[in-house]
Amino acid sequence: MKEIDGRGKVVHSEEGTEAPYDLLIAIPAHKGMEVIEKNGLGKSGWIPTDRHRLNMEGRDDVFVLGDTTNLPISKAGSTAHFEADALAENLAAMAKIGSPVRDYDGKVFCFIEAGKDRATYAMFDYQNPPSPKPPTKAVHWFKTAYNRLYWASARGLL
Repeated sequence: MKEIDGRGKVVHSEEGTEAPYDLLIAIPAHKGMEVIEKNGLGKSGWIPTDRHRLNMEGRDDVFVLGDTTNLPISKAGSTAHFEADALAENLAAMAKIGSPVRDYDGKVFCFIEAGKDRATYAMFDYQNPPSPKPPTKAVHWFKTAYNRLYWASARGLL
């Protein structure tokens, strides 16, 4: 999308086409951080990251997690969580035996709210694309309980 004409209810594309709409639900493009590019750490605000070891490409002693990576996966919090599990195990192994012991497999888990107290989820990795199930009220309530439990336990760790 290049531009949205809210009054005329038309979406204008970069290519010059137009599409009318009644209800537009759009997600802005996810962008990397300007500070990364300004400091020469990566193009377009993303740090080039080895997809399995999670080190900055060209640097064996610099590791990158979460939404600063250029990895072709979700920039969700669960991504950083699963990356951190793999990296923590590898850092401990490198300190103890001198080499990493596992690869990060691209694992991601995301809840997806669908409205009207219904939700679903997507679980995927580098080898298995997302395949969300139809949304249900049960998943919505599980997500709600999970979020409360997660943040209650996270505060206890701080």
